[in-house]
Amino acid sequence: MRQVPVVATIREAWLFTFSHLGNIIGLIWIPMVMITVAQFFTFLRYYNAMIDYLAGGGTSQLGPSTLMLIGYVAAAMLLYAIMFVAIVQLVLGSRTGGVIAHFAFGPLEWRMARAFFAFTGLLLLIGLGVMMLANLAMVAGGPKSSQAAASGFLVMGLLGACIALVPRFLLLLPAVSVNETGSVLRRTWALSTGNFLRLLGIVLGLFLPLAILLGVADLAIGGPGAVVAGDDRMRMLQALTEARSSLPVACGLSFLVSPLVVGLFSSASVSAWRALKDEPTVELIA
Repeated sequence: MRQVPVVATIREAWLFTFSHLGNIIGLIWIPMVMITVAQFFTFLRYYNAMIDYLAGGGTSQLGPSTLMLIGYVAAAMLLYAIMFVAIVQLVLGSRTGGVIAHFAFGPLEWRMARAFFAFTGLLLLIGLGVMMLANLAMVAGGPKSSQAAASGFLVMGLLGACIALVPRFLLLLPAVSVNETGSVLRRTWALSTGNFLRLLGIVLGLFLPLAILLGVADLAIGGPGAVVAGDDRMRMLQALTEARSSLPVACGLSFLVSPLVVGLFSSASVSAWRALKDEPTVELIA
């Protein structure tokens, strides 16, 4: 059974990202600007609708804002497919550097976008199952059961699903989408068999430092929020209000780190795919 070298994959990903950072920015900045602008206005409308509803307003804006959120997610997956195809090709050496701007959508981008849609659909199915279990737990618990406990169960279930599925499916998805022609999710599942812990270690080694850095930056800019006493409704209202006020900072930070995220993920995907594919690896040295 082939095994992925964890430390070597992480090192190669960081080296590639920093040595090609200018090319990565040139290839992804147009779709990333589109994602950031759409993210700000979509979540601003959604937060306003939820705050109005929790404050005693009507539900007339919840439906349109939710549809807008779904449309944003679909558009973001299409735009991320454009970015990942370009950067994976850069990692493979099939794309030259020195690009000022890039925006193209062809068969490879559509193939990767379909794989993103399939993975998101799988997460949604698992989320619906976890939500049903949470509702059953609330009914079984009776009036003493808290909605916060059910929400915590839902969050923990979705987090567990992401931890279980991201190393098996998502990490190898960009490289498989660009380099192979079969079913993407089926192929990533087969390739990652027996390497779950190693792939999970790669994901944590690459993105846990970035997550901590972003959390510290957001806390330093926005400051800690005051704790409001009250029921679950009041605490949710406070959380949404704070999220709305920090939305410009969150969007700006996500835009700034996007070259690192896309570069690290693409390089790690190609490295892991090369280590796990059935064919022998051939390195071409210029």
